[in-house]
Amino acid sequence: MPRLYYMPRTRSSRVLWLLAEIGAPYELTKLAPEERSSVDHLARHPLGRVPALELDDGTVMFESAAICLQLADLHPDAGLIPPLGSAERALVYQWVLFAVTELEAPLFRWVREAAENSGDTPSRERFAQAATALQTALDDRDWLLGDRFTVADVMCASVLGGAHSRGLLTGWPGLRAYLERAEARPAFVAAAAFSNQPRR
Repeated sequence: MPRLYYMPRTRSSRVLWLLAEIGAPYELTKLAPEERSSVDHLARHPLGRVPALELDDGTVMFESAAICLQLADLHPDAGLIPPLGSAERALVYQWVLFAVTELEAPLFRWVREAAENSGDTPSRERFAQAATALQTALDDRDWLLGDRFTVADVMCASVLGGAHSRGLLTGWPGLRAYLERAEARPAFVAAAAFSNQPRR
């Protein structure tokens, strides 16, 4: 079975959530912060970050979005990714990449810039544009593909959770409602028991 190397309160949380949605067995190895620079972990992730996933055949991969897509592919019966080549599959790819490039990247730049400057920043505007686009895409639908929850929702909601925890979603009530729906899912609640632990 696959083994996830993780730390709480990191991007590992989205992989834990997806694993809980899938419901298949897996193993967990919780790393202490200092273990990220160990020889063993640097062999899993050259930058010493988490998560890293060891697949059944011994292949080790990193990058949370890639891990989530691969896990969804390995468990098609979970219904978290549409068939290969379908238009719906293309939309999943679109929103997964949107989550990490258009939402997450400017969000973390904005958080860093806000610590130094209380005014508006270019990153705040970039995040606002992406958040507004996502909210528009969710008009009159529960999930990004309509009534079907997918890996794209795991990715987008996980980024929004980071924004909401910092009080940065006040201008987007539709996204707050979307996040509430996502975080009410039993799989999210189960994963949070691991991902919200102290790092030590």
